[in-house]
Amino acid sequence: MKIHIIDWAILAIGFLFYLGWAIYLNSKCRSVDDYLVSGRKVRVWLGLGAGIAGEIGLISIAAMCEQGYQHGYSFVLINLLSIIIVVPLFGVYGFGIERFRATRCTSLPEYIEMRYTRNLRITVGIINCFAGVLQMCIFPIGGAIFLRQILGAPLHVAIAGYDFRTDVLIMAILLLCPFIFTTLGGYATLIVTNFFQGVFIVFVMTWLLVHVVSHAGDPPNFVAGLQSVWTGMENRLQEASVNPFVDSPDAYGLEWFLFLNVMTILLQFSFGPYLQQYASMDRPKTVSRSYLLSVVFGFGRALIIIGLGVAAVAAIGKTQPSPGQLTEAEWANFATPYYLHQVGMPVVLTGLVLLALLFADVSLTDKYMLSWATSIVNDCIQPFRKQPFTPRQQIRMVRITITSLCILFFLFGLIYKPGMAIWSYTWLLANLIGGSGIVVLLGMYWPGAKSIGAYVCIAICVVVPLCDVIARQAIAHFNATPLPWTPERTGLYTYLAGAALMIIFSLLSNEQSKYWDLGKAVREQNLTAEE
Repeated sequence: MKIHIIDWAILAIGFLFYLGWAIYLNSKCRSVDDYLVSGRKVRVWLGLGAGIAGEIGLISIAAMCEQGYQHGYSFVLINLLSIIIVVPLFGVYGFGIERFRATRCTSLPEYIEMRYTRNLRITVGIINCFAGVLQMCIFPIGGAIFLRQILGAPLHVAIAGYDFRTDVLIMAILLLCPFIFTTLGGYATLIVTNFFQGVFIVFVMTWLLVHVVSHAGDPPNFVAGLQSVWTGMENRLQEASVNPFVDSPDAYGLEWFLFLNVMTILLQFSFGPYLQQYASMDRPKTVSRSYLLSVVFGFGRALIIIGLGVAAVAAIGKTQPSPGQLTEAEWANFATPYYLHQVGMPVVLTGLVLLALLFADVSLTDKYMLSWATSIVNDCIQPFRKQPFTPRQQIRMVRITITSLCILFFLFGLIYKPGMAIWSYTWLLANLIGGSGIVVLLGMYWPGAKSIGAYVCIAICVVVPLCDVIARQAIAHFNATPLPWTPERTGLYTYLAGAALMIIFSLLSNEQSKYWDLGKAVREQNLTAEE
């Protein structure tokens, strides 16, 4: 893929425009609430746009392309079935998510202290921040690998007589951009810029898919036309390309589907970036409405991006081209960007794609980075201080934490080696967070939930997935025999065990419950906002 001067100009102008806009919005940030939760003034349409854009990350695009390459459009059917479950649950009834907004908390650990104990708040804060940061470590290096393959750049490049890994250089750029925008204006800036980024990214990805599907490129086995893509996908993946439950190694299976839905439900009550967005809404009802629209539009976005991976498997098959020096996990990461590089893009589209991928990286990374930095300061540092931070000190500490996270992500990228699918890596680590979702869910709806049960549940949901991740990374480095079970099986059974143990230990405890009726608070706040 050749990048022309026009493409570089598009990339530079788009970046500078975005930077200028962020500087302007920074002038509107006047308080800690503005910086951390956008003053709790986000209404439904702005919440919708930010929700859609905030989940279109460069790593998300890489992960969805990977799923399309490995499983075809069966991933879309999986998502469609999941929507049938989560849309009525959260988008219509506002199950749990409206109750969290009604607590007026800015973070999960803050609610944990109100419902259970201060010590449990500190424990959950440390564990969730650790898991969230560890999950984010793959974002910069995973995005850098994806970009290098699209650009067709070599593994190493010589600069001033020194040999550098190209992935590392791209990773440094990807870390610098979200660092600038996150420290500049906080959530008040992100919630506005992400709205327009989301529209731009979807437009460019749609154009790219149309170009790929209609391209009759070189080599001659590259597909051209929608029918050719569909036929090629079916030939490569057979029935597993459209049926996620067929008996095939390329199919997801019922276990994976159950894990996906349990994880999706629990993360609504435990994942910091989600809860920070809910806390920024003007009232509880806005949370469920924005969730409903975000899921519907997000499904269409996934359909487009997964199509790029489907086109790749239809064109080049499941086997990597000669000399084939990559492992199976590495090739799954590289296949779609490798294909996009071989197909090529016309002038202007190339520049727009690069700008869209940069925006995608910034929109997701800055949102997650700000969320975890905020939680680290509020839930892991502040509780140990004799005097609370002043507003100025709090914002400064969040920015210092963001800087430290960028350094950590860079160091992780130096040693990272793909050992599993990106999707599996991120969701397996989310297991460490999901355990607190069980604690919050039961705490909101069951008066009998006690802190001793919460401790046991969280402990199980941390130890088991963490051991799984460590084992898989060790296997990847030493080329040992893979584990005989999937990461999704680990996650699913860990959650079931955690929930059961929390109920059992809570029933055995004589601790006094701190339960209060959040349903009443939801009704009162919605009514007050309407008046």
